[in-house]
Amino acid sequence: MQNYWWLLAIGVSLLTSAYVYVNQFIKIKGSLLMVYRGLGTAAVLLPFVFIFSPIHNWSFYGLCIAQGLVISLGDNRILNGAKTFGAQVTSLIHPLSIAFIFVFWILLHPAEIAVFVNSPLHLGLVLACLLGTTVALIFILQAKASRKALSFLALGMFCEIFIDVTNKETTHLGAENLVSAIYYYTFITSLVAGSVNLAVHLRRGHKLLEVFDRKNLHFAWFFMLFAIIHGVLKTYAMYLTPNPAYVAAIVHAYPVWILLFNRFNHRQDYVKIKPQFILLLLISIVGLIFLTGHTH
Repeated sequence: MQNYWWLLAIGVSLLTSAYVYVNQFIKIKGSLLMVYRGLGTAAVLLPFVFIFSPIHNWSFYGLCIAQGLVISLGDNRILNGAKTFGAQVTSLIHPLSIAFIFVFWILLHPAEIAVFVNSPLHLGLVLACLLGTTVALIFILQAKASRKALSFLALGMFCEIFIDVTNKETTHLGAENLVSAIYYYTFITSLVAGSVNLAVHLRRGHKLLEVFDRKNLHFAWFFMLFAIIHGVLKTYAMYLTPNPAYVAAIVHAYPVWILLFNRFNHRQDYVKIKPQFILLLLISIVGLIFLTGHTH
């Protein structure tokens, strides 16, 4: 199963594209959406807390709480960035974070360097695949940004790096019982992120009753289901992968699925994609999958 992390990553990527695509039509406010994804998900998971054995490592819980806070900060930054600078700017965050995730993980785990020391060609090919994925996504998404926009979104990018690196780190800390670790990770991060987003939502002048609006609740189940399945699949993929950047490279390709769906669905607002960038993306991802299968 170790070499099949990429199947889970593709599943997460497709799931994320469905989540983003659906909200284009539902149009629930960002902060309210995060309340459902957070507190709603935590409420669904809470009754099962007695089924899962606790993780006997306080660092695990500390990282889960920290990640919940960072998720809130990152989401807020991305939402504000989209309003201020446009979607093309915020779409830069994910591609640019991929290489940094790779580097940060190795810096935190120097033993991983030994895997590449005796095979510089292998390292070069992995980096080429990560670079290829980044470049392909930037051109496919037609991402653009001014220096001012990049400085504003830098915090959002570092939040993405922290989230993915920490996600994998929690699977190491909770390796004594991976099933319980995945449950508590999803529950705690959802609870913390949802609580912060509810506070932000209310602070901006919105009423608490809006959270219980029948129109919004009618779709809330989808986002709660998404958060649970997303948390399980992504965390398990992170556990299996040698480096969290590999999962990020595939998951962050989710806008491409939306663009392709719009293209084949003959939507008038689809963005024209140059075939060479799709080919570069596919070659880079397939190459990454092949290379990581021969890492250990």
